[in-house]
Amino acid sequence: MSASKAGVGIDWLVKKGPGYPLVLSCRARLARNLEGLPFPSAADGEDLERVRGMVLEAVSRRVVSERDWDIKFAEEVSREELEMMAEEHLTSPSFGERAAGRAVAVRWRDSRGVTVNEEDHLRIHSILPGAQFMKAWKIADKIDSQLEGEVQYCFDQEMGYLTSCPSNVGTGLRVSAMLHLPALSITGEIARTIAALGQAGIYVRGLYGEGSGVAGNVFQVANRKTLGSTEEGIVSHVEMITRQVVDKERTARKMMLRDSPLELADRVFRALGIVERARRMGFYEALELLSLVKLGVEAEVIPIKDFSMMEIVVGICPYHVRSGLGPEAEDEDVDAGRAPLLRRLLGL
Repeated sequence: MSASKAGVGIDWLVKKGPGYPLVLSCRARLARNLEGLPFPSAADGEDLERVRGMVLEAVSRRVVSERDWDIKFAEEVSREELEMMAEEHLTSPSFGERAAGRAVAVRWRDSRGVTVNEEDHLRIHSILPGAQFMKAWKIADKIDSQLEGEVQYCFDQEMGYLTSCPSNVGTGLRVSAMLHLPALSITGEIARTIAALGQAGIYVRGLYGEGSGVAGNVFQVANRKTLGSTEEGIVSHVEMITRQVVDKERTARKMMLRDSPLELADRVFRALGIVERARRMGFYEALELLSLVKLGVEAEVIPIKDFSMMEIVVGICPYHVRSGLGPEAEDEDVDAGRAPLLRRLLGL
């Protein structure tokens, strides 16, 4: 369910992909800029409008001939809808901070899109359920090729694609996976795992990427380097690393069930008890409880029906809860509304 476009389901939130339930989703994102125009951080209003016009014309000519695409100018969208798009990972949390000159073209159902004038002139993304890294990259790469037939990118023969942030120079490709790792967190192995990933050239971030804290034992892993490797090499590296982390999580779960089944059962049932009885609940508390309940269901300790974790995570996000309460809702109303909503989404 997407609150951004009523009646349209979002595949990566509701469908199971390879690696389920530990790999929640994967994403490929390409950063691009237009030749001869200042990057967004140095551009004035006229430059931003020019870029937006050029990119959206190219999108209209080459991309939206496919069905179900939608184009939104950021300044014409309410703050609530901008925030909900960020909660659904269709834009970054900072997208709505400066609306002038920004836009997004998106196909809601399968979460592919182009954002305009955020950190770079355009960011092309594709999000899929589970570990479908190569497919996600090929979708983004196809859109990239379609647009490159209409506009000239800022490209250097030695460095590759030039971007606002030096870490994106080269291929401009960031490949990431959203992982649910409660057992590694509970056993204390997550710190060692994160350190090893850093040595392997992998960022580990929270639910909403750079600058976001980890909550609900949901971690994003993504390639650190985009320069000096091919796109296929980056995809394969992240895919390999994801498999290794998933194997560690599975091993940790087996050890918990073998060595401390009573402790595990007590932990997950306590979480379920709070979910069943709480009358208000903060977002981060809800994520932690949801993670434990999900672990209990997957370990066959809690006898309730399995559920899509990310669909519920998005559903209990602040602006998604607020959308069901009305624009006048205060923060305390959102916390009060989240508790029964979480029970309803879990079928309790």
